[in-house]
Amino acid sequence: MAWLEQQKSGVFVVCFRYGGARLKRSTKTRSADKAERMRLQIEENIELVERGRLEVPADADLMAFLVSDGRLTSKRKASGQLPLGTLFEKYRESLPRDSHAPESLRISKIHMRHVARILGQGTRLVSITAGDLQRYVSKRSEENGHRGRKVSTGTIRKEMATFRTLWRWAKRFEHVSADFPNHGLHYPLQSESPPFLTWEEIERRIDRGLVAGKIGQLELWDSLYLNTTELEELLGFIQAKSSYGFLYPMVVMASHTGARRSEICRSRTEDIDFESDILLIREKKRLRGKQSFRHVPISPFLKETLREWCKQCGHTSYTFPLDHRVRRSRNAERRENWESVAPDEASDHLDAVLSGSKWKHIRGWHVFRHSFISNCASAAVDQRMIDAWVGHQTEEMRRRYRHLFPSSQRRELAKVFG
Repeated sequence: MAWLEQQKSGVFVVCFRYGGARLKRSTKTRSADKAERMRLQIEENIELVERGRLEVPADADLMAFLVSDGRLTSKRKASGQLPLGTLFEKYRESLPRDSHAPESLRISKIHMRHVARILGQGTRLVSITAGDLQRYVSKRSEENGHRGRKVSTGTIRKEMATFRTLWRWAKRFEHVSADFPNHGLHYPLQSESPPFLTWEEIERRIDRGLVAGKIGQLELWDSLYLNTTELEELLGFIQAKSSYGFLYPMVVMASHTGARRSEICRSRTEDIDFESDILLIREKKRLRGKQSFRHVPISPFLKETLREWCKQCGHTSYTFPLDHRVRRSRNAERRENWESVAPDEASDHLDAVLSGSKWKHIRGWHVFRHSFISNCASAAVDQRMIDAWVGHQTEEMRRRYRHLFPSSQRRELAKVFG
C-alpha cells in the first residue's frame, strides 16, 4: 500500500514498502489531486508486480519502472535544457504561498534578469561553466550602477548568490545534474562601508573638502545617524508636516525600536503589550524559511504615541491599517497584504515630507534603524542587548558601530600615553 507525505516545502512524496524496504519518490507537485493520482498509479503497478502481470528487470530502477508503468528501466537524467530566461519564473511558480517576502522575490527577479541579459536568455543551464560565470562577474563589474559608479562587488556577489539558490532548486527538480560551477571565481576588490557618522561630523568633512564631488557627498550622507536631540526635532517636523496620520507613529516606532520598514508595516495591534511595555517584532530575514520574532522594550514616548494612535484607529488587526494608506497604491507585487500600509507607500510619504527641508539629506527609513543602534552604542548599551533588539546583526555591521561606544578605548590608551 502506498501513502502520501507532505514535505515542509509543500511538495508531496509517495511512500511505500517493497521487498521489506521503505521507498519514496517526490511527486514534484504541491497539488493534492495530482499527487493522489501518482500514488494510485504506483499502488496499482505494485499490485501488478506482485500478481506477476509486470516483471521488474533485475537491473531496473524500481521507482522509474513503477512510475512509468514498466516503460522505463532507469532514472530519467536531468536534461539541463531549462533556459536562463525562464529559470526565475519556473522557480517562482514552484514556491508555496508566503514562503518568501514579496520584496525578496522582486530583488531575486532583478538579479536573474541581469544574469540572463549577460549570459543569454536562451542559454541552457547544462552549458554554463565556471568560465561563463567569471565572464559575468567581469562584465558586470564594468557596468554603471548606483549614482554613476560601477556596480559594486557586494551587488555582484548577491546576484551570484541568487543564481546559486535557483541552480540548487533546478538540480533538486532534475532540471540540471551538475553542481553550481562557482568554485574559484575572482571578484573585484571590495571596499568596506564607512562607519556611521553624526550630522556634525559629515558637515565638517564636507566643509574641509575631505569629500570630493556631489556623488561622494551623497554617499557620505548614507552613513548618517541622528542623535536623540536631532531625532526629537525631526519627529516634531514630521508630525507637523505629514498629510497622513500613520507616518508620525511609524517613524516614532522605527526610531525607538530599530525595526525595519517592512517589520513596522506588518506590525499588529496584538503585538503591543502596554502592560509589560514590550513590542513584538515579526521578522522574515533572520531564520530562513521561518517567521521569527524578537522583543523590544517600549520607551515611555513610544508608549504614549502608540496609545494615542490606537485610539484613532479603533479596533483593527494591523497597527497601521489599510484605511490609512495612500490613495493610489503602486507596485502591487511588493505588497505582503492588502490590509495594511505598504512599505513603498511609507517611503513615498516620508520622502515627500522631507523633500526641500533641512532634512532632505535623509534617504529612506533605514536611517532610523541606524540611529537607534548608534544611540544605544553611544550610551554604552551592552552589545548583546542591541543584537537582541534589532535582530540580524553581522560582525561586519558591529564593526561599523563599534567606534561609537564611549571613551573606554581612549581611557585605556590614556593609561599608556597620559
